[in-house]
Amino acid sequence: MKTYDKGDALPDDYKKLLLNLMSFQADSEYGGGQRVAENMQYAPRPEEAYRLSKKVMEEFGHAYYVWNLMAELGVDVNVRLRELIAHPENPDPKVVNLINGFRRENWAPNFDSWQDVALFSTVVTPAAVAFLGQYQNCSYLPWARVNVRIHKEEHGHLAFGVWASKRCIEFGGEAMRADMQARVPKFMRIGLGFYGRPSAGAAKSQMFDKYYEYGLKVKKPEELQAEYLEIVEARLKEVGLEMPRDIEPDYDMRVGYEAGDEVSSPAIKPAAA
Repeated sequence: MKTYDKGDALPDDYKKLLLNLMSFQADSEYGGGQRVAENMQYAPRPEEAYRLSKKVMEEFGHAYYVWNLMAELGVDVNVRLRELIAHPENPDPKVVNLINGFRRENWAPNFDSWQDVALFSTVVTPAAVAFLGQYQNCSYLPWARVNVRIHKEEHGHLAFGVWASKRCIEFGGEAMRADMQARVPKFMRIGLGFYGRPSAGAAKSQMFDKYYEYGLKVKKPEELQAEYLEIVEARLKEVGLEMPRDIEPDYDMRVGYEAGDEVSSPAIKPAAA
């Protein structure tokens, strides 16, 4: 696998694909932080609110780290931030690459209680741990280095989910455990869809082969699925919940930073005269 470091000349096609993935990550980390902040309304106690606020800060930090790399490649990241702040509910897809799952209209229906907030970080975050973990070994070395830090913090978000879920059951007893068990499948559908469509067959993503060829994605969806299932089953067991079987992935939320077969590379700022 050929690698590139800061300052290296990047082939045009490679740069376009790189910026597509990086923009989905950065814009969606910020948009995700906005959605997580909205979930503060469900916090039942000050400690839960404090710990959730730490997650919000780290999500915004992830956006900042990746936007910095995009700026080095000539992208005007300021306009991306301004769009997300000005239109948090429905930012313009021509300006930012926000994954469908982090648009408020798709996010909000999944949450009506703190147990939903806890389960999201318990059941969906393992998919982020698996999916983003591959970028630590990608061919663009500055992005790989940034994702080492992001991956570590995603593990922290997973730990938050386990802690919050245990607290729900601690305070709510067996009735709360049963309620949370019934909520697990809706979050597993999101988690299973996180890593993208299969790498082969009629449903495959037409772009995956290119990402894989260039070393921008280093694991196939099937590998990521196996990693996800291993993590989520262990964490649910730790909480005292069972992992449901035969759950169908929800690919429509496109939480794997790949918008189907279309690549939308961010605009590059004109070079200074």
